[in-house]
Amino acid sequence: MIDKVVGIFIPPACREEVLGDLRERRSLMNGGAQLFIYDALRTVPFVIVSRIQRTTDSVVLLMEAFCCYVSFLAVALVAQPSLIATREGLLRLAIPGAIALFVLVIADAYANPRKKSVLRPVLAVALAIAAVFLAQVIRPFLPGMMLAVGSGMSMMLLLVLRMLFPPMADRPQQAQGPAFWQKQEIVAAGVLKATAVVAGILLVGSSVPDRLKAPVLGMAIAGVVVYVITRRV
Repeated sequence: MIDKVVGIFIPPACREEVLGDLRERRSLMNGGAQLFIYDALRTVPFVIVSRIQRTTDSVVLLMEAFCCYVSFLAVALVAQPSLIATREGLLRLAIPGAIALFVLVIADAYANPRKKSVLRPVLAVALAIAAVFLAQVIRPFLPGMMLAVGSGMSMMLLLVLRMLFPPMADRPQQAQGPAFWQKQEIVAAGVLKATAVVAGILLVGSSVPDRLKAPVLGMAIAGVVVYVITRRV
C-alpha cells in the first residue's frame, strides 16, 4: 500500500526503477515502513527535479513565458492601461503565466513516455489554463474579462509552440546527436538565459525600496558571478 502511494509522486518514466531501489534498500537494511518513507522523502524530490531537467527545454520555456506575458500585457494595454503604469500591475500580469508554466513543466515531467498521444499538447495547455482560473477563484489577481481574453491568447500561442517544439522527451533524436534545429536552440540558449538573468535582476531591483536597491542588486550580481565561476570550475 505504501509503495503505491509513494509511486504516485514518482514520474512514470522512472517509477519502476526508483521503487525497485527503495524496496531493495529496505530489504537490505531490514527496515519497515518508516525506513521506506524516509528514503522516499529523501529520494523522490531529486528524482522529480532530475526528470524536469530532462523534459524541459529552457529556450522553449522562455519563449512560452514571453508569449504568456505579452498576451496579458496586450490585453491590459487595451482594456486597462492604468494597470501597466505601476510595478504592482506589471507583476500581477506575470502571475497567470507563472502558474501556467509551472503546470506545463510538471505535466511534461509526469507524462508517460510509453503512452504518446497527439492530444498531449492540448491537454497540457488546457490543464495549465484551468490552473490559472482555479488560482483566480481562490484569490483574484486580475479582472475577470482581462483574464479570460489573456488566457485565450496565451492558449493559442502555447499550443503553437507546443506543436512546433514538443517536450524534449518526445523529440526524435538522430543517431549521432541532436537534429540541426535543436543545435540552433543550444546556441541561442546562452543568450536567452543571460537575458532572463538580467531581466530578473532588474525586476528585483525595481521592486525593493530605494534605500535597499544598492545592496540587493549587489548581492544579486555577486550571486550570479559566483554561480558562473563555480560552473566553470
